[in-house]
Amino acid sequence: YRIHFDTARGRWYLTASWQRPLVQVIPWEAARSGGVIGVDTNADHFAAYRLDQHGNPVGEPHHFAYNLTGTTHHRDAQIRHALTRLLHWAKQTGATAIGIEDLDFNAEKTREKHGRRKRFRQLISGIPTGRLKARLVSMAAGQGLAIIAVDPAYTSKWGGQHWQKPL
Repeated sequence: YRIHFDTARGRWYLTASWQRPLVQVIPWEAARSGGVIGVDTNADHFAAYRLDQHGNPVGEPHHFAYNLTGTTHHRDAQIRHALTRLLHWAKQTGATAIGIEDLDFNAEKTREKHGRRKRFRQLISGIPTGRLKARLVSMAAGQGLAIIAVDPAYTSKWGGQHWQKPL
């Protein structure tokens, strides 16, 4: 940083610059070594399951609720609080990574795509995908957890219907 006094104007100026540290990319095997927390993003909560190294559920599912009504500050605080609870639970279980759906609904919010289905567009618009991605990556890095972005086709009920074979 640099501090400068402009004698002509009688003002002090502070010039500062910084760089964010790069998030390290770790090998796939290392990220999964301690198990993964699988997270399903919904309009009002995160549904999370502890998965072992092979992707099998271990224990009971957990729900981390949030309320996205109100001001922007309130919504941001709700997401931050739900993510904090999720990350603390992940650390308690010994997981080394969080697997979360890589959702991007930008193309799904337009009237041209879904006609008059206002309720559906509102539901999609309510899921906090953009804020969630940025906040989760930074908060997880601080906790020492890796993030695994998963194609939504392989998660949740849709993935179960179309990809899982009955035993």
